[in-house]
Parts: sequence; structure tokens; C-alpha cells
Amino acid sequence: MWVIAPLAGIGKRLLPFTYSKPKAFIKIAGKRLIDHILIKLKKTFPKNTNLCFIVGYKKRQISEYLTENYSNYFNLQFIVQKPIGYEADTPFFSGLGDAILLAKNLAENDDCFILLSDRLPLEDYSPILLKFHQDICDGVMNVKQVKNPQFYGVIELNDESYITNIIEKPKEPKTNYAVSGAYLFGMSITPRIFELLEEQSKIKLENGQEHHLTPVIQKLIDEGFKLKINEMKEEILDFGRPESLIEGNRHLLAEIKLEDPSYEKMYQSGNIVDSKIVSPVYIGKNSKILDSVIGPNVSIGDDVILEKCIISESVIGDGANLKKIITSESIIGDYCFLEDLIKKSITIGDSSYITTSNMKSF
Repeated sequence: MWVIAPLAGIGKRLLPFTYSKPKAFIKIAGKRLIDHILIKLKKTFPKNTNLCFIVGYKKRQISEYLTENYSNYFNLQFIVQKPIGYEADTPFFSGLGDAILLAKNLAENDDCFILLSDRLPLEDYSPILLKFHQDICDGVMNVKQVKNPQFYGVIELNDESYITNIIEKPKEPKTNYAVSGAYLFGMSITPRIFELLEEQSKIKLENGQEHHLTPVIQKLIDEGFKLKINEMKEEILDFGRPESLIEGNRHLLAEIKLEDPSYEKMYQSGNIVDSKIVSPVYIGKNSKILDSVIGPNVSIGDDVILEKCIISESVIGDGANLKKIITSESIIGDYCFLEDLIKKSITIGDSSYITTSNMKSF
């Protein structure tokens, strides 16, 4: 089996954070998003599983990090998806369908497991494998019932629980079954998938269009291939949008087990002084909290300084320096300096500097 993980895109909905790093590198609850995903993969797949990343934007940053940290477990391969153009200095790509097509020479005659880097199941990926091997079908797709299906690919089923339609971001969804970031296709279907992806890749794109996977899956269904769903019982965390990233942070903090849940060691060491921590809060290495109230549901990166702050429901990147900040439901990037700010739902990219004082450096 080949596991294929497309990682080429810039993640426009998470700008400005993705100007300096790929979206899979945003750190939440003490780990990068890609680390959370690969931990789930290691729980599901055996050592030496073939894992192919389709890279593009920040490709060197991604390949070096993954090689250093995961090549001892997975058989890693990297394939570069070239951008089809640039908007200012920002590259844009031709879509998920073309990304998967690049793995044709590796996976066209094998079982193929495709996962999306901005979706994270709280359970691991083993239920979808079990569903595939237990049922008579050519493939299985992870789905979850959601409140806002118009943001996702939506699945419709017949009376025998086979998929009859898959519609990308419908304006008026007929069901609330949303495709949730993982597809498993058997070797009975993979040659035809790559044929259809290749045909689609020859269609000229205009005005920001992309070659999606969804229409290819619909053609497979129309041709008589049997696809089923694996309905996820636990939450699927969507990190593709800032508001859903905050929600995902909340779930991950509830899931992790802190080594020092009372933060006693940090109080004793002087890293927390005259402050109140309302759990759950993840505090990174060498971070200091002074005269502040932090939590609940806050992820704090490494080497952060928080002084006279009141912060809840937020994600704060590595190296941030915040003084006299009151906020909630915010995402603050790496190496930001913020001072004297009271505002809900702050969204600030890496290395930003906002202050009302006369300080010119930090």
C-alpha cells in the first residue's frame, strides 16, 4: 500500500501564517500539525510503510523536517508539484487531483491511501482500513456528519449504503455527510483513478480554477465502481480555516495528558510568577508567564513571554512576546511582539510588531 499526502499548497485561508511556513507546520498543543497527523499514521500503519508527500510551497522546509524526524519509521518519498503561476510572490497550484496524479508511477497498481494535511481525526486511521477489508467494495472514504456541509465535499448514499453522489461544496446540501480527509482505494480501482486524473489534467484551467479529486470519484461511481463510507465516531479536526483551527486546538488540548497538570514545576522554577493558569493550557519550553491569567484552551509555543496578559481560547507561536494583552479566540504567530492591545479574535502572522509605546526593538 502507498500512503499519499499532498502538501504542496500554500493554505490561503490561513494567511498570513503561511507566508513563513507551510500550513502543516502550525504548532498546536505542543506539536506541529504534521506531527499530530504522523503520530496517527504510526498508530495505524506498520514500520516501513511507503509514504509519499507531494510538496511544492516551502518544499525544502517540509522535506528536511520529515526526513530528519520520520525516515526511521516510514519509507519516505517526495515528489514536487510545480506551481502553475504566481500572484505577487505567492505560488498557486493546479489542485488536489493533479497532486495525486504525480504519484502515478508509485501507486497505480497498488492499494492507495490518500490523506489531507488539514484534517486530523481524533481517532486513528485504522477504522477505514478495517471497513475496506470487511466490506465488498472498491474503496472507502472517511466521512463525518457536520453542521456546515456547504464547506466540504458532501456524500449521498443509496439504500445499500453505497455512494451515489459526491458534490464539492454544494450551495444546498442534501445530506450532512462531509468527506473528512481520508480516502482508501483498492488496486481494483487505482489504475482507472490515475487514467481519469490524467485526462482531467489536460483540461485547461482559467480564473483560479483547480483540478479536484471529487469529479474523478463521481466518474468512478458512474462507471459502476463500488465505494462506501466509514463514518467517523469521534471528531475530525479541520485546520483549514482560522476559526476551525481554534476549535481544533480546544479538542487537542482536551486529548493530551500534561506531564505537570498543576504547572507546579514552572511555579517553582520561576517561569510562572504571580499568575493563574486555567487548564487546559499547553506551555512550551523556556516560556515565562508573569502577572497574567491564561486559559482555558491556550496553546503556548517555546520561548514565549507573557506579561500582564489575560488570554483564553487562543494559539500563540514560538518566540512571541506579549505585554498587556487581553484577548480570546486569537491566533498569534511566531516571534510577534504585541503590547497594549484589547481585542477579541486577533489574527496576526509571524514576526509582527504592534505597540503603542516608544519601543523600537525587542
